[in-house]
Amino acid sequence: MALSLGLLVVAGCLLGWYVPGALAEEAAYRSAPFCPGAPAPTGSRECLDAVPGTVVAKEPGGGRGSRLPGLRWTTDGRSAPSWVRLEEEGALFSSVSPGDRVRVVRWRGAERAVVAGPLRQETAATPVDGHRLPYAVGLGLVPLGGVFGWVAYGWARRPEGAARASWPVSVPMACGLVLGAVGFFGPLVTDGLLDALLLSAGTAVPVLAAGAWLLRRRRNRPPGPVEVLPRLPGRERCFPGAVVGAVPCEVAGFSTLVAGPEGLAVAAGEEPGAARCRVPGSVAAVRVRPRAHTDARAVRAGAGDWVVECRDGDREVLVVAAREDLPWVLGVLR
Repeated sequence: MALSLGLLVVAGCLLGWYVPGALAEEAAYRSAPFCPGAPAPTGSRECLDAVPGTVVAKEPGGGRGSRLPGLRWTTDGRSAPSWVRLEEEGALFSSVSPGDRVRVVRWRGAERAVVAGPLRQETAATPVDGHRLPYAVGLGLVPLGGVFGWVAYGWARRPEGAARASWPVSVPMACGLVLGAVGFFGPLVTDGLLDALLLSAGTAVPVLAAGAWLLRRRRNRPPGPVEVLPRLPGRERCFPGAVVGAVPCEVAGFSTLVAGPEGLAVAAGEEPGAARCRVPGSVAAVRVRPRAHTDARAVRAGAGDWVVECRDGDREVLVVAAREDLPWVLGVLR
């Protein structure tokens, strides 16, 4: 649950704070005019400073550390040459050579673009599309955080036997991974925030419907038998349990099973002299399985997470108990 909350908090910070800030910065950059007059030395103004200069050298991208392609340039004021890193090896990078004239666009103290004639290329510091990656991470974390929380909540409330099955975890996790992948790649392949959101929402409908169908289908499937070695008690043993079925021992308030040399009984408590009802000797065990959601009467009894299916002639009888008490139940049922 802590992991789920952590992922949702990170997603909330990205979607609610970082992405709006990045969009606002991009809008301010796109609408900024070029500054009149000579460019400021630091280029920290709200308008665009186009600083003229000359290319000294160029360095292609890739190599060790996946370095971005760069241009080494110097301003007309003969300052020391410096590097400006571009987003990619675009048309401008391919067309310029050492000695060519360029203009470097500065805005709010950083070099944002390089212009050479009619060509313009953004640098690694450009605010254009700066929201895409955080938006992608945020959209991808939302379904993952929700699925982790759902699995943790369901795991904590699941009965002992059912909790050992893998499908209650694997199906939601598969849905969460699919939705997380779609949420992450959506902003990277679409043109706008709304398009990415609609893509994620449109994918969520069939994915969640398929996951719900699989969970319902698997939950309604009868659980398989479990091998338990019977043990015959040498003395009476009392433990929580109940008997459900067409026998006189399904009595409200009788929530203690008594297994002993004389057979199985259900009692109103463990105290000496508590009322008891002896389970008929004709009741025979058939198989052991985890308590299922379809066992409505066994669930209402609430005495254990495991069920011993029994037959009394043509009638079904269920003995509900905890996992560790099943050997004593099987040992006294003939």
